Amino acid sequence: MKIAELVRRGGFFGSSPSARRGAASAAAVLVVVALLVWWWWPESTKPVVLHAATPDRSATVTVGNPRLGSSDIDIALADGDGKAVAGATIRVAAVEESSGAAGPPVTATATDSGRYRAADVPFTATGQWELRVLVENTVPLILPLWIGD
Repeated sequence: MKIAELVRRGGFFGSSPSARRGAASAAAVLVVVALLVWWWWPESTKPVVLHAATPDRSATVTVGNPRLGSSDIDIALADGDGKAVAGATIRVAAVEESSGAAGPPVTATATDSGRYRAADVPFTATGQWELRVLVENTVPLILPLWIGD
């Protein structure tokens, strides 16, 4: 059937008042469903910034994507006086204590003076994790982290 013929017969939903009410009700339900989906749609994940320190070192750790899967982790490392520490050997281990899930430690590479990146650190489950930042010749820095879906 052509569109012109449908219009001549009273439109897509017919010409009776009950047909129009039914079409209006269906459209209203679709609008409400669309609004609910938009309202509850998950936000894009924002990076999480964590801080930890010992008397000799302090670190600002940024988890780029705190979700199930893997994430790059950026580390800004400073000494006790707040000066950037270059040339450090850093490994990052992600451990989920309750299930014992843990990937192998990921070695961070230097990106700038005092700045390092551990690429693709795996998070294999959602829930509470510990990030263990292991800096050579220093006690580990342990930071709590929540991993979502």
